[in-house]
Amino acid sequence: MTKRFLGAVMASVLTGTIMSAAAVRVAAQAPPPPKNPPPPGWIDPRNPPKEDPNWTPARTQDGQPSIEGQWGQASDIITYSIEDPEAERAEHISITGQRAMIGRPIIDPPDGKIPYLQWAATFAAFLHEQHRNPSKPEYLDPVSRGFQEGLPRINYQGAFRIHQFPGTVVITYDYHHSYRVIPLDGRPHAGGDIKLWMGDSRGHWEENTLVVDVANNNGQTWLAIVGSFHSDALHLVERWTATTPDHIVYIVTIDDPKVYTQPWKLRVDFRRQQVDEQLENAVWEGNKLGGLSQDFWGAAKK
Repeated sequence: MTKRFLGAVMASVLTGTIMSAAAVRVAAQAPPPPKNPPPPGWIDPRNPPKEDPNWTPARTQDGQPSIEGQWGQASDIITYSIEDPEAERAEHISITGQRAMIGRPIIDPPDGKIPYLQWAATFAAFLHEQHRNPSKPEYLDPVSRGFQEGLPRINYQGAFRIHQFPGTVVITYDYHHSYRVIPLDGRPHAGGDIKLWMGDSRGHWEENTLVVDVANNNGQTWLAIVGSFHSDALHLVERWTATTPDHIVYIVTIDDPKVYTQPWKLRVDFRRQQVDEQLENAVWEGNKLGGLSQDFWGAAKK
């Protein structure tokens, strides 16, 4: 990545466009309210409803707060952009006719922007400019190329099912056959030289909150299609808090000293889904992108 980045930065300095784009992103103030009407039952991550501090969840046989079941996000977040979904996706919405999604999950910093270091803001702006018509395959969203979403992106990608066993929580995702096994027994993370697409998760309970420490991320995933990237120093602390039988609040602290100026947080609210069977979204098999992109792959190799 370092060599690719240096080449991208040299090109951006010559044109001047990337630096100016980065300056605009850094200078952005607190995000405005949504332009489009929210969907029914929307939970605004930046202005959520009050929670009942006295509510007590049911327990599993080994004493864990029970959060088993199928869950889907209620925050209207899209993986296209987690900073400005309405504006970023306007072009695609005009083509597809899809409803504009309005959720802004970044709750800290208050401006709703990813706090990049200066060099990283430059590279993120470069990827942002490239994402519609990338000059190389590596400048295209990794998920669009068939790779795994990684964390935390997979959590706001689609629905998932939580399974609880003595000493373990397992999450199976509808999307891309992804899954996570989260031990609760205090075991250490895998060795630091082992880098994984979904990271290495270790959890414990703090009252009604499942706290999951995620290390060993490989640095090859993005947080959104427009190029929200990180390095292999990414470290996450997830907090899954059951607030009612049918509501989970997910807040993740994201840290990467190679890329960000400070740790930052995003929030997603999940509602229980009443379904009998979990359905897969295989993503790659039969995906029309594979056929549509043949000309792109050929041109990129030249």
